[in-house]
Amino acid sequence: MAIAIGLILMAVLAPAGRSLLELDQRGAGRKLAVTFERLHDEAMMRNLSFRLVFFLDQGKYVIEAGEPGALISASPEERAEFDREMRDKEEAMKRLGDDAYRAWMRSRRQAFETKGKREQTEVELPSGVKIGGVYTPQYGKMVLPGDDLGDKLNKDDPDKVYSYIMNNGFTEHTLVWLVKASDPSDGWTVEVEPLSGIVRLHGELIDVRDIQQQIPDEGPDLPN
Repeated sequence: MAIAIGLILMAVLAPAGRSLLELDQRGAGRKLAVTFERLHDEAMMRNLSFRLVFFLDQGKYVIEAGEPGALISASPEERAEFDREMRDKEEAMKRLGDDAYRAWMRSRRQAFETKGKREQTEVELPSGVKIGGVYTPQYGKMVLPGDDLGDKLNKDDPDKVYSYIMNNGFTEHTLVWLVKASDPSDGWTVEVEPLSGIVRLHGELIDVRDIQQQIPDEGPDLPN
C-alpha cells in the first residue's frame, strides 16, 4: 500500500514540478526581454552604452553601463584581428618602459571600465534554469558553455559572452537560450533584433542559422 501511494504521489507531483520549472524559464525569459527593451531606451535617453555579460557557467548575467563610443567587432575575424593588434601593441609598449605602458593602458580603457562597479547590476537565474548559449555577430555562432573563444587570461576565468547596446540605440543581433539545467535541449529563446532593438520571446530554442536563412541576400528594388 505504501509503495502504491508513493507511486501515485510521484505521478501527481512530477508534472507539477515540470510546470513550475517551465514557469521559471518563461519568467527568466520575460525578465531578460524587458531588460533589453529598457536598456535600449535608457541608452538613448542617458547617452550611455550598455553591455550584458552572460556568465555561461554560473547561471547569471551582469548589466554594465559605460560611456558612449564603446568598440565592438562585427565578425569573429574582426574580433580576432583586433585582439592580435592589441597584444602586439601591448608587447611594444612594455618594451618602452613602465611609465609608457601604464599611460597606454589608461588611454585604451574600454567605455565600461571607466564607470566601474557602481554602474553594474547582477541578475541570478532561478534555480534549475541556466544559460544554454548566446549568439551575437562578433562570435559568429551560438557560444555554448565550455566553448573555447581563445580570449581567456587563464583556465580559471569564467565563460563570458557579451551583448552590446549603443548610445545611439543600435543593438547587436542577439539570441540567448535559457534552458533547464537538467536538459540543455529544452528551453526558451530571447531574440533581440539588430538595429531596431525589438525583442521577441520564443518558447523553444531558435537556431541562428534558421533566422539567417530568412534574411534576403539583397535589399528590395526601389523606384527611381
